[in-house]
Amino acid sequence: MSNFEFLKSVDTDLFKIISDAEKLYRDEYFEQCVIQTRRFAENVCRNLLGERVIPESTFDECLSTLQDIYTKNIKQRELINDLYFLKSQGNISAHGKQVNQDGNIALDCIKRAFEMSINFALFKGAPSNIEKLEFSEDKLILGEKKKKSALKEKYIAKKKSAKKNNLIYKKKKEQAKQYVYPSLVENKKSAKKMNIIGGLILILAIGMYIYLTFFS
Repeated sequence: MSNFEFLKSVDTDLFKIISDAEKLYRDEYFEQCVIQTRRFAENVCRNLLGERVIPESTFDECLSTLQDIYTKNIKQRELINDLYFLKSQGNISAHGKQVNQDGNIALDCIKRAFEMSINFALFKGAPSNIEKLEFSEDKLILGEKKKKSALKEKYIAKKKSAKKNNLIYKKKKEQAKQYVYPSLVENKKSAKKMNIIGGLILILAIGMYIYLTFFS
């Protein structure tokens, strides 16, 4: 249930690196997910350079060398742009003074890694039909069917809660329509009873007034 399943047949090491990034995203370790996509980007860059790069070369040096080679078409330029983006975001997350658990940035990085992976696979001789593959956020969030994660549980619980609240609202709305509040005007028995009580109170008040005025 990974968006990068196609990468298994191209490079298993790269697949493992980026699938770990997906797992970090599911567990809401967004900053670590961004750093992992940077690691993925650097390994893609080194893989493409092959013998042209030495182990001591920095990521910047690798990118500069690759940029001199990969400028022939749009796909190559897209791949270079994605590499620079993932490097930049990864550096910000790795060297930032404050923790920045931004799910949107992490999601954008994984999407960029997906597009870059397709171009990488094509450069490595993968069949052209992989260009038809589309990134799925459901696959990213839910992952494997038996996989438990905080984000998965939150995603499912949110849907259940919304459905439950909607049913409760509808039920209360129907009950409110059926319930009729009692009214003294509409209830003849209650109105008659109140009239009798009011009359008795008036008679008692008059009697008390006469007694206090003439006999006390």
